[in-house]
Amino acid sequence: MFKLCKQVMFITIMLAIINTSGVKAGIRGSATVDGLQSKILNEQRDLLIHLPNNYHKYSSRRYPVLYLLDGQRNLRHTAGTLDLLNQDNKAQEMIIVAIKNTHRTRDFTPTYDESYNQWGISGGADRFLDFIEKELIPYMAKNYRTNNFKILSGHSLGGLLAVYALQSRPQLFQAHFAFSPSLWWHDQVIFEQAEDFFAKTTELHNYLYANMGNEDGPMLSSYERYTVLLEAHAPKGFRYNADLDTSETHGSTALAGQALAYRGLYASLQAPQAVIDQGMPAIKQFYKTQSAVYGYEIKPSYRAINSLGYKALQQKDFSTALAIFKDNVKRFPNKADAYDSLADGFEANGELDKALEMRDLVIKKSICENVENNAYKTRRANLVKLIQQKTQ
Repeated sequence: MFKLCKQVMFITIMLAIINTSGVKAGIRGSATVDGLQSKILNEQRDLLIHLPNNYHKYSSRRYPVLYLLDGQRNLRHTAGTLDLLNQDNKAQEMIIVAIKNTHRTRDFTPTYDESYNQWGISGGADRFLDFIEKELIPYMAKNYRTNNFKILSGHSLGGLLAVYALQSRPQLFQAHFAFSPSLWWHDQVIFEQAEDFFAKTTELHNYLYANMGNEDGPMLSSYERYTVLLEAHAPKGFRYNADLDTSETHGSTALAGQALAYRGLYASLQAPQAVIDQGMPAIKQFYKTQSAVYGYEIKPSYRAINSLGYKALQQKDFSTALAIFKDNVKRFPNKADAYDSLADGFEANGELDKALEMRDLVIKKSICENVENNAYKTRRANLVKLIQQKTQ
């Protein structure tokens, strides 16, 4: 009994230490359970909503929304992958709305096929998209800080719905992720609409990511048929990536493709290096055009401005570099990397005391932001050594 009490006491103490010393070491972002009663579907639809890490830090900022199908199954890896890429400046922050299933086959398929009745009634895709368009999207706009950019992400039959939504309601979502899409459904009926849609659509500002694993038969042949269609008839402004990765199975393509989809989407929206090289006026004009295309204000990205700052630093134009880095600190006051870049600018300009002040701020911000900071600590230590050498 005494031994058991000691074990319990040890566990209690350790938990207390963890809870006090690692206050900031939680999972980034926050999640909440939500839902709404759908009149269109005549049922309650439960939601799991993941908010960006900075959602509560920037109270005026609005975010894109990713509507995630098979939400309960896919939320963890979808949110985790996004957050890792956010930290590496390779994806945009967004709200994730994970929609829990009630009648999966009914909601994700565009036509009724009686041969699949053992999976449940099929052919309800249009009603489900009505629910998203007329009820869920307005609900999110009312209760969360959303902007006009929306992504639909699905796997297998969910991937089929993502492709169907692109063709049937091309303005509803601005991007679509289709992992192992079941384009074989109902004797590949989706191609009747697809071929007509792409033949008649000359301009479409949208993005599609699609992939396939080590699948064969109609699953593979329908995917290959769709990629051929995209290659032949991709409209102006339409960007897509299609990956065939035979090292993945049908069940793992959503996990494997998620990072590629995020990165492909992010790249499609960012100022290319050729624009960045032209300087600030070209960057601002690029994002002004992007704003007009997507119907809401899109400000120059952190990456674009920061790249311009380091270009000035390489050219030893220290005043310009410092001005750019200071502007990014104002725009992203909670981002550790912004202070790190400003510290680089001060250090390169010989303002070592100011650089050390920024290095200290970098570490504090990194703890609040809950990001890896070993590199920041090493840079601070190296700077301290440099200052000591100069004062000897």
